[in-house]
Amino acid sequence: MKKIMIMLTAFLSFAGMGCAGTSNKGQEAEQATAQTAQTAEDSVAYTVKTISADLRGADILPAITKAYEGKVVLIDFWATWCGPCRMAMKEVDAIKPELQKKGCAFVYITGETSPLEAWNKMIPGIAGDHYRLTDAQWGDLLTQLGVPGIPAYLLLNKDGSVAFSNLSEGGYPGNDVIQNYIEVALTK
Repeated sequence: MKKIMIMLTAFLSFAGMGCAGTSNKGQEAEQATAQTAQTAEDSVAYTVKTISADLRGADILPAITKAYEGKVVLIDFWATWCGPCRMAMKEVDAIKPELQKKGCAFVYITGETSPLEAWNKMIPGIAGDHYRLTDAQWGDLLTQLGVPGIPAYLLLNKDGSVAFSNLSEGGYPGNDVIQNYIEVALTK
């Protein structure tokens, strides 16, 4: 069953990327295409979302965050090959279910440096919304946000303002720090 879900996810990811160049760029910026899957083995709900491959520069982050207007969202910049990224994901799993129930969305963004096959195998175990950007988009986004390395985190308030960021220094700040910032953001 898990193998079928992974293959379906990969197929739909490729289909979404292949069609991106032919769709209306403005509509793509406003609405990300989503596909949701849940595996029986690990019971972790995850969603694969895409944005148009044509989006560049300052248009990338707004295209992603538009879907989360009115919500607190923690954005995790990561890669499949990044050991500290994977360790942080396991650590945050201890607090994630409670925070999701309270209304925090968890968004994971990576680029093509994360091989598609490895990414498709990993994301079924990571509850949240997943974006795999093109190399150009990944580079644009990291440059625009001043991210020198991963993992790095950006927490947005319900109004879209920044509640917490460690984009310039990176690294997982720990569950206590993340949970505290999320709890405060949820009260605003």
